[in-house]
Amino acid sequence: MRRPCPATSSSSRTVPGGARSLVRWLLAACLTFALSTPADARRSRNRVEIPTVYAEAMAKGTTDRMAAIADLESALTGKVDADARPWLMLAAGEQRRLAGDSAVARAWFERLDSEYADHVLQNSAKLGLALLSADESLSGNVVATLQLIEGSTIPDTMQADRYRLLALDGLEQGSPPGRVQQYVRQAVVHAVADPMVEARVKVTLADMLTKEQDEQLEANGAELPSLEVEAIRSAREALQAGRHSEASRLATQLLTNWPESEYALEAGYIVQRADSGDRVVAAKVGVLLPKSGDYSSIGTQMEDVIRLANDHMGGRMTLVFRDAHGDTESTVTALEELVIDEGCVAILGPLIKTDVMAAAETAQALGVPLVALSHAKRPTDAGEFVFRGFMPIRQQIEALVSHAMDNEGLRTFGVMFPDTGFGTHAAESFQAAVEARGGSVVVSVGYSPEATDFRSDAKRLGGKDYTARAAEYARLQRDAEEKGMDPSKVVLPPSVELDGIFIPDSWKRVGLVASALAYEEFAIGDFRPHRHAQRVALLGLNAWNNPGIVENGGGYVQKSVFVDAFSPAASRPGVENFVESHRSVLKRAPGVLDALVWDATHLVGEAVLAAGPDRAAVRDELKEVKLASPVAGGGHFGEDREVARDLLVLTVAGDSIREWQPPALDPTPSETP
Repeated sequence: MRRPCPATSSSSRTVPGGARSLVRWLLAACLTFALSTPADARRSRNRVEIPTVYAEAMAKGTTDRMAAIADLESALTGKVDADARPWLMLAAGEQRRLAGDSAVARAWFERLDSEYADHVLQNSAKLGLALLSADESLSGNVVATLQLIEGSTIPDTMQADRYRLLALDGLEQGSPPGRVQQYVRQAVVHAVADPMVEARVKVTLADMLTKEQDEQLEANGAELPSLEVEAIRSAREALQAGRHSEASRLATQLLTNWPESEYALEAGYIVQRADSGDRVVAAKVGVLLPKSGDYSSIGTQMEDVIRLANDHMGGRMTLVFRDAHGDTESTVTALEELVIDEGCVAILGPLIKTDVMAAAETAQALGVPLVALSHAKRPTDAGEFVFRGFMPIRQQIEALVSHAMDNEGLRTFGVMFPDTGFGTHAAESFQAAVEARGGSVVVSVGYSPEATDFRSDAKRLGGKDYTARAAEYARLQRDAEEKGMDPSKVVLPPSVELDGIFIPDSWKRVGLVASALAYEEFAIGDFRPHRHAQRVALLGLNAWNNPGIVENGGGYVQKSVFVDAFSPAASRPGVENFVESHRSVLKRAPGVLDALVWDATHLVGEAVLAAGPDRAAVRDELKEVKLASPVAGGGHFGEDREVARDLLVLTVAGDSIREWQPPALDPTPSETP
């Protein structure tokens, strides 16, 4: 990484014009005298034998740098051939430099320089030190060193970075174009030895490369890790391998070098975990639920289900519960304690939407698998350690639209939605899902969530402009009068033809909305405004799944369709036993929340029991686990780390809610609201 040079870093940066060149020439002359020895001249006439172990280590570093470092440093701590030892020290220092670990790289280069003062590799060590200094400040002294050091044993990666820096400096200082291009050519020639260095040369010298040189460099910089990425990867691997002091040092170094890094939070947690010994306890699971505040009763209900599910699996998980009641800061603190102090191998929760994203980002930074119990937002966006065990809105909408269009053949829709954040999101998601399948939403109307009379909203949905359709309205009034009916009660029929109407609201309000739609002569449920009216299907989400909808909606909600993950009457394997166990132990009938938590607990349980005391292994097991009999239709996680769920399609039939079946021939409906 080439950083800006402060004005005080070298006198050659503060003098003008020709004086600057003179200062540099004098520095170069002094360094030539200091670095050149009679031994150098003698060695240059001799062919250098490069140990095979060194060549193999450098080659391995091009594909797995951390593995190469581990091999080299392991060899150097044991017995190694005396002739090969300085070569392995050089390789260790260079691989550490390329991994962004400047402190350890510097230590290796300094040891090589001091312990093997007359060795053929001494200049390589000096160049390595100069390159590390260049990362801090490309001063005149450093530039002169980069220009003057020679040696047939200098690694290609050092040569590439050396000439890359000289080309950049030459361009900045106005050096002759021929000299700059010579540096560029040398950088390109040597860079091909290592993909990361190749990418670095290609990116940083992009404006100076000829077409042929650019084509010669095959590496794609966008596909290769930066020094910053290498630094966090090194810290992670050291922590995972139990090298705690090394992990702490690497993470601290990252925070020093890149304080604004996107990995800063993770690096801070690596320091904390490493300094505390990074305790991890097999099958110990932290649970974040609201134990206080407005949602404490739901938290207690969920805790009961989690304990029951653990008992069902033989009680093999150790559960540690913490309060997460909607205060983000306290939730993050609780999560940190569960991981760093308690050694939990996985986390279940939280539930409340204000907690979920902060918890997800914290879990990702801590490197602990978390299975969120919230349908809100997108916690899985935080990273690969975060999963969701609940049922997001888009999952319901996709299942609903799939059924409506594929099974019932509906193509044209209207939407009536509560004018809230949830309602707007649901309406927009529904329209997107319909259009993705080639259907259309021709009208969408929002209504006040406090309203109790929805006739004006239903009128808007039907496109009823009484002024524009005055002649039609007058004719309908005359017809009604001729039939002995009250003309004041005549309403215009809808001007839009709909196959279905989506209402993303609760069962308590659906009955009122449906009665307003019937009043405005939409042919919903069992109601038909006239003999030849075509039924308009009412469609909803799992908030409709309550027996109260039958009484509230009456005939207007008959044959309406909605989706949910669970029904006590579902024919799925395992549901009957789950319902009986729930009633027997918890003394209440289970709902969808209970079923979702039951399955999520089993998914976590299967993963942690298979993985042991290894959080990364738990993450990997979560991606593979498959439940034999999920009661909420979700037996495994998909590639997006959301539960891949097979939702039930439910309908109101008579006095109950049942699983949808292809309809028989409709009976003749009534003609009055």
